[in-house]
Parts: sequence; structure tokens; C-alpha cells
Amino acid sequence: MESTPTTTNRTAVRQAHRQKARTQRFAAMVVAATLIVAAGGVAAFVLLGPSVARPSIARAAAHAPLHSLGTSAKAVAASATAVVAEASRPATLSISAVGDMIFDRQVKVLIAKSGGAAPLAEVAKHLSAADVTVGNLESPLSTGGVKNATKDVTFRGDPRGVEGLVSSGFDFLSLANNHVLDYGEDALAGTVAALDARDIAHAGAGADKDAAWKPAVVTRDGATVAFLSFSHILPPGFIATSSHGGLAQGRNNMDAVVTAIRSAKQEYDYVIVSFHWGVEYQDDANAEQVRDARKAVDAGADMVLSHHPHVIQGLEYYKGRLIAYSLGDFVFDHYSRKTGEAFILDAKLGPDGVTDVKTTPVYLDSYGKPEFVSGSTASVILERLKLISAKHNAVVSIDGNGATVTP
Repeated sequence: MESTPTTTNRTAVRQAHRQKARTQRFAAMVVAATLIVAAGGVAAFVLLGPSVARPSIARAAAHAPLHSLGTSAKAVAASATAVVAEASRPATLSISAVGDMIFDRQVKVLIAKSGGAAPLAEVAKHLSAADVTVGNLESPLSTGGVKNATKDVTFRGDPRGVEGLVSSGFDFLSLANNHVLDYGEDALAGTVAALDARDIAHAGAGADKDAAWKPAVVTRDGATVAFLSFSHILPPGFIATSSHGGLAQGRNNMDAVVTAIRSAKQEYDYVIVSFHWGVEYQDDANAEQVRDARKAVDAGADMVLSHHPHVIQGLEYYKGRLIAYSLGDFVFDHYSRKTGEAFILDAKLGPDGVTDVKTTPVYLDSYGKPEFVSGSTASVILERLKLISAKHNAVVSIDGNGATVTP
């Protein structure tokens, strides 16, 4: 079995990739500016260096005084302006997304036996290859806190599970779910501290409402990506307030969600939104999920990546953006065949929308560890995804042990 890349190696590769992209874009801008100046149109076009903002360069080129140029010079300047405009567009990024992850119960047993990286060992290389990797952390990572006595099911994951999250290259984790306060605010604070210490960005829960609603942000290849997370599943006392830690409320609060998405879209190139919602063990998204997912896209979300039902639900293209109604469980012990079936969603996120969507099926073993599958096992997962996605007019084309998804 091939070894997984270390965090250091992955960081070095990303830094080299980002520097190359910046250099290429800056070179295009220099060439374009030179052409415009050579055409006699912008004697005062000054480049400030590779850190100059893309929009300001595009605006400068767009206002070149073409009316003062000859026909051939106009053509040169127009072509150069187009080059600058293209260079000003944010880079296209690769995204990998998965569903619910806990590090409790049988997953905790596996960690005690084989270490914190063990639950994600089989999929770490795949996940860490993406520019941005996203998932839902369903259990606090803490040894502290007090169990919520009002809940039938509570999770408190082994803090060593963060090692698997790091080796898998997770960039964003959703914390907006119905287990984030299973062991109270102390365990939530410990989880946040553990993720911050390993530079894993997170959204959807925090020490107060402002923290819970604050977008997580990363920059990849010069493009900024914001991540927002909300829960429609709302146990009593779990909603964050100005004086109480907890989660960001989605259900019956979509006006505020829409405002948050619009605000993020004004500031950042891309916005990814996570929802924890739906009915457990149901293959089909309900009307509330469809309505609110589309509201999120209308507000500016580029991708809606969701979870909670413990089974996969359909995929949908909507206005060139992608909605995953439920990515299912991903690191989670289970007690039925269907709850052990899941997939990794891979896609390209660019300024014109979401493309190159692929699904790679996995099955969760008795510890809740995801492993790649093939043959009939893969076919069962992909055929079910094909059937339920067709209800949203998405086409899942199966090719061997994977599938592509198109409108």
C-alpha cells in the first residue's frame, strides 16, 4: 500500500503550485500592459508587482483610451485587455468533499488499537490531493466536558483523531451539527483549540454566535474560498447566542443564512456552504432541503455540501452550481448495509461554475473506517446514487469503479 503524503509535503506542493499560478498570471498581466503601452494608449499604466489586486488591473486595462489609437493598435490593445481580464479571474480549484465523521464508539476502539491516523488511512492520499478538502466533524475531539443528560445518543471523539484529519489534508470542517455540544461548551472549546493548533479551518459552531457564524477562509492559487456551515437539526440549548456557545442555526432562519452567504460572496472568490439536515435513513431529500439549498445558491453559494441522514442522497446541478443533499457517513461505525455505503465527491470549482464532478465509492468497515471498493460493491453504491440523482435531473454515468456527474 502506498504511503500517504505528510502534511509538510502537501503544504510544499500547494505552495509551489500557488507560486507558479501567481507567476503565470503576473506574466500575462505584464505582457498585456506592455502591449497596451506599445500601442500608445496607456503611457501611465503602472504595474505595482505581483501583489497588485486583479480587479484593479482589469479596470486599468478596460479604461485604456482606445479611441486615440489606430485600427491595428486598437486591436492589439483590445486583445491585451482580454488577456488582463482573463488573468484577473480566480483560479479553478479542485474540491474533495465527504460526509459525517465521528471518532467515538468503534472508531475510538480503532484509534486505541492503531493510532489516530488509522480511521482515514485508506483514503488520506486521495483526499489530500485536492486543493480544498471538506467534511463534517460529527463528534467533539476532547477528553473533557460533561455529558448532556437529555440526549439519547452522545459522542465524544478521541482527540488523537485529529491526526487522520491532518494526514487527509482537511481544509474545512463543519461543526454545525446535533452533536457539537454533546459534552458541553468545554468540549467544544477543546475541539476548536485542537483544530486551530493543526491549522484546520472550521465553521458553524463556536464560543458565541459571532464565532459560529464567522466564515472560515483559505487561499489557494491566489483564489479565496469561504466556508459557512449551518444546522437544521437543533437540539435544545444547542443554538449559539451572544452569551452562549453552540451552532449556527439554519432551519427557520434562512433569511440570516442568505445574508451571511451574500456577505461572503462580496468579499471572497468562492463560497462553499454546508448544511446538516434531512431525515435519517431516507434516500430522497425533502422539500425543505431542496428549497433551502437553492436559496443558498441563489444567494451566492458555489457548492452546497450536506449531511446528517446517515445515507447518501442525490446530487443536483442548479444554475451551474452543485448541491449534494447528503454525502452520507464517512468515518462512522454502522449497523446496516446501506449506512456503510458512501462516496468521495470530487469536482472542479471555477469562476464559471462547478465542473468535472466525479464520485468514488467507499464502504465503511466494522470500525467505521472508509475503504475503496470495486466490482459489485461499487456498483450497488453508484447505481443507487444514479437513481436518486436522476430525480434532480443530474446524470450519473458509471464507468468501472467510479462515476461522473453531469447536468
